[in-house]
Amino acid sequence: MAAAPQEITFNTFDGIKLSALLFSAGEKRPCIIMSSGFSGLKEHFLPDFATQFQSAGYTVLVYDNRCWGSSEGTPRNHVDPQLQTRDYIDAFDFTTTLPDVDPTRIVFWGSSMSGGNVICAAAIEKRVCAVISQAPFVSGEMASQDFAAIMPLMLGERGAMRRGAPAALVPVTPETMEEAMSGTSKAILKDPGAIPFIREVDRRGYHREKMCTMQSAVALVLHEPRRNIHRIGPKPLLMVVADSDATIPTPSQLEMYNLALEPKRLYVLTGAGHFDLYYGEPFEKNISAQLNFLKEFVGS
Repeated sequence: MAAAPQEITFNTFDGIKLSALLFSAGEKRPCIIMSSGFSGLKEHFLPDFATQFQSAGYTVLVYDNRCWGSSEGTPRNHVDPQLQTRDYIDAFDFTTTLPDVDPTRIVFWGSSMSGGNVICAAAIEKRVCAVISQAPFVSGEMASQDFAAIMPLMLGERGAMRRGAPAALVPVTPETMEEAMSGTSKAILKDPGAIPFIREVDRRGYHREKMCTMQSAVALVLHEPRRNIHRIGPKPLLMVVADSDATIPTPSQLEMYNLALEPKRLYVLTGAGHFDLYYGEPFEKNISAQLNFLKEFVGS
């Protein structure tokens, strides 16, 4: 019987305490380090992946990103992918100290925003054994087109915050399909596919944060995983792509995959959108592909 997850914490280089769950598979096992996407918490579907990995013989560390969930960091609900990328490196260093982990077989796993983060982290953390990136964030330059009209407002807010004003908050996703389809939503993630996803989050009783800082968008447009993906090789990469992704357009993900060096593997989920990879039939296909990749390149 698999061990129940253990609640632990670890510190980042700059002294932020991150909250984590450790799914132990026994002593000196290969380890998978996981965090959520743009506004996700460690409880959001990641334990579903982690328990499958654990059953296959992998220890798993799942943690809340800084400024989110049970982890420390201010301003709250702020996404800074550059700092989150560095936190993956600190998580790597932490796991090498654990008796449950074989330090020569540590895998970075990320999804959506964290899918881009693991690409950038693996570009410099050369001790990593392999990388799994699903529906990854590709390019801040591309994303900046969506925020061009309000960029002066966002940059102006930085001055107000410097003078003591609280961080302005904006919605993460629309709350209804009507809002998503209206074209007037102020949310950062406007994809109508988010609506079934947040309904599933609510149905499961997970807490979710509905707002994020406006400055998250400024940090986002400075993030460029596309420029770093070739630096992962010769470590193996699995990219999981939904063929109907409207949040991070599927063609942009495939173009980034083509820039990666071998060895690499691509798994395309047919008929799936950005938010479909975490539950139901798409999840079952997704986790099967990931376990096959781990068996091929990491062992068990």
